[in-house]
Amino acid sequence: MGGFSLANRLPLADHVSCVGRFRFSMTTIIIGDIHGCSREFTALLHKVAPTSDDRLVLLGDLLNKGPDPVGVLETFESLDCVCLLGNHDFDHLRWKAGGHPKPESVLTRKLMPPPCYERYLELAGGMALYFENKELIAVHGGLLNGVALPEQPVEVITGDVNLDSNWKDQIILDRPLVAGHKRYSPNQCEPYIVEGKFYGIDTGCVYGGCLTALGMPSGKFVQVRAARVYSD
Repeated sequence: MGGFSLANRLPLADHVSCVGRFRFSMTTIIIGDIHGCSREFTALLHKVAPTSDDRLVLLGDLLNKGPDPVGVLETFESLDCVCLLGNHDFDHLRWKAGGHPKPESVLTRKLMPPPCYERYLELAGGMALYFENKELIAVHGGLLNGVALPEQPVEVITGDVNLDSNWKDQIILDRPLVAGHKRYSPNQCEPYIVEGKFYGIDTGCVYGGCLTALGMPSGKFVQVRAARVYSD
């Protein structure tokens, strides 16, 4: 991958638990909703150890609700990766444009020095709405059936507007879809997988669940358990 260095990093806390003990190889690595959980984000990057042969994709919602937005931003800036625009990232951009922010966006801004927050806004403004290659499509939120990717409504693809919960089972695409935004499984640490069709990898890290990385096309995943519950 380039950019992410293990040097000058604090040792991982003992209570940050890693699940999964294999190495992704020459693949697309997709990481679910981070939500300001920098400790778990760093631990997961150590675990998957992306290389220059890999493509790293973050599904968005980098900040809000978690304890360390500055740490997440600094790690993100060190990576060679694609980050998709999530509904919480979209909320900050809408606030900048004069809209009314979510309470968690207001809190995140208070936690960040102004220059740091301005850097985040600049980066959020360049986040993609979707990622695709020959093996998969990835979005933060959802998709409408029968609508081409470039024509999908921003509010839908970012998750700013929630679709009926059945959308994921009804979507028809020519490749597997990877999405974040919602915890679709009864056990929040368990990704929602319909093999070869849909991979829901928001596993509720900020709510005390796990942060998940999915390797494609293998469909294997690695997780780091949250150190604690950060938000309810």
